[in-house]
Amino acid sequence: MTNPLNRFDRRNFLGLAGGAAVAGLVGGMAFPRRADGAENLVVPAAQDVRTFGDPASRTLIVVDMEGGNDALNTFVPATGRYHDLRPTLGLPDDELLTFSGLEYGVHPSLADLEPFWDAGQIAAFYGLGLPEQSRSHFVAQDAWRSAQPGVPATSGWLGRWLEATEPDDEIPLRAISLGRDTLAAQGETGRPVAIQSVDNYDLVPPGGNTAVIDALVAMGQGTEGGLLGEARAALPSAVQSVEQLQGIISNVEGDATEYGPDDSATLFRAAQAIIQADVGTQVLYLTINGFDTHSLQLPIHAQLLETVAVGLRRLFDGLAETGHADRVLALGVSEFGRRVAENGSTGTDHGNGGLGFLIGPAVAESVVHGGADLDDLVQGDLATTIDTRTVYDNALRWLGGAEDAIEGDWSSLNVLSI
Repeated sequence: MTNPLNRFDRRNFLGLAGGAAVAGLVGGMAFPRRADGAENLVVPAAQDVRTFGDPASRTLIVVDMEGGNDALNTFVPATGRYHDLRPTLGLPDDELLTFSGLEYGVHPSLADLEPFWDAGQIAAFYGLGLPEQSRSHFVAQDAWRSAQPGVPATSGWLGRWLEATEPDDEIPLRAISLGRDTLAAQGETGRPVAIQSVDNYDLVPPGGNTAVIDALVAMGQGTEGGLLGEARAALPSAVQSVEQLQGIISNVEGDATEYGPDDSATLFRAAQAIIQADVGTQVLYLTINGFDTHSLQLPIHAQLLETVAVGLRRLFDGLAETGHADRVLALGVSEFGRRVAENGSTGTDHGNGGLGFLIGPAVAESVVHGGADLDDLVQGDLATTIDTRTVYDNALRWLGGAEDAIEGDWSSLNVLSI
């Protein structure tokens, strides 16, 4: 395996935070910090023999519901105590969806997930969290994204896996974050390509002068050594990679509104295009912001959940049509859950145990691990019953070996068909 410390490649170059001329030319690029109609869904029948391909061809899509998703209003427990604790925020029983065999009512905005459930392609984890989890966004997010609670975060769980499994032949677009940069995909040295704005991602030279780009490429023809020489030598391939990715995104077919009700829908649309382009992307990290619902939660949460559900349904629908769906797995996470009782602003405050999920043909069966016991709260929160790192470890095994990216021994949950 090539030591990333001994190579200045396109991926490392694209992750530099400033310091290189190409950084100022890429509109919508967020450079990571230094690392120190559900009826249209095409799903395989349950009896189909499915093959998931060589692990190197698989893609893990992480959907980060940033801000703290409210688990109790996502999968609603069938107990009167739920309405006692949420007299105005509790969802009416007659509005909840009923998924076959599921003991929880489902938020009506998640209708597009029902075909996945019926096809045995959703594994949910209720009470997901980390030991002694913080209610601070910054502390909790670092812990979730590094998978190292209580330790200063210098790398992410996906970033360490990417570095441990890095192939000899460089794949500059192997890891891409959409929506914003993320610690989760940052290694000790390497960084993912990060796109903040899908619509504005392009090479944008000052004043529209394309000669600037030509000059950058020409700078790479030098032969001097040292860090500056290596950086200049990487310029042509860096520009080529940006142009390649921009071309993929700009050629996406279909209206972005088909993927969801707000701007985040463009992330799912771009993810589908990247996977279908077969450019070696194994990690796609999508950040959907806005789940910090301290006030006016009902309309905000409804739209956000619809964005996630419609986006995933439309993405997998498109991938199934082109034969890519079987090698894609989606993982939904959020840095913590929310308080069980509503607050005085028709919202909920930061809590503890949350709700995560795995979705895709690789899921062995639709099931909910853990649960929401409202009679056994911990300081007014749902208890944490499933360690987040267990789910991460299982996802990495499906992706092609955990490679000690997550410290500790984590058992198989038997939720994925490897």
